[in-house]
Amino acid sequence: MSQIKMRLFTYFTGLNLKSFGISLIIRSQLGTDPWDALFVGLAHNVGFTVGTWLVFISVLILFLNAYLTQKKLNFVSFFSVFLLGLLTDLWLSVLRFDLHQIEYQMIFYWIGLFFLAVGVATYIQGEFAMTPLDELMYGLADRFNLSLMMSKTLTEIVALVLAFLVQGPIGIGTVIFAFCFGPLIQFLIPKINAITRDVVD
Repeated sequence: MSQIKMRLFTYFTGLNLKSFGISLIIRSQLGTDPWDALFVGLAHNVGFTVGTWLVFISVLILFLNAYLTQKKLNFVSFFSVFLLGLLTDLWLSVLRFDLHQIEYQMIFYWIGLFFLAVGVATYIQGEFAMTPLDELMYGLADRFNLSLMMSKTLTEIVALVLAFLVQGPIGIGTVIFAFCFGPLIQFLIPKINAITRDVVD
């Protein structure tokens, strides 16, 4: 497989795995990360689908990023978020179940978190474009001379407050995500990188 084809395959496979993980976490009903909680809260209380809100807010963030960095819009990111929103709605329509027992909720949550982390670690290997939220983290850091950790924390706090205002699914899953997602990504990225490198070679 040529390198460009492998990058495309890796990128889109990662987006699909990420959307699958997001959907499992939402269906677990234990709480999502702040941004997904915002999308779910808007979908439940305003209308439209979770994927629609994901795309809409991501596009707004794309414009904000262009303003902060004084660069042209990243249309690859636009296509990526459109596909991610479409895939998320698709998986949510397939995974139509309600979990009421905590043990099943925890099982589906952790499976979802794993697939979400694998998805992110996978599409990063494609090296096509950062997500709008990742671009926002870098844009804020450069514009206001902040550390990446500080800018990331600020965006998460804003999303958490907005999710709370629209009654998004904030719960124990939100706390688990905050503490476990970063280390899980850090663990998986070199593993996925080794796999993709072996396939290309």
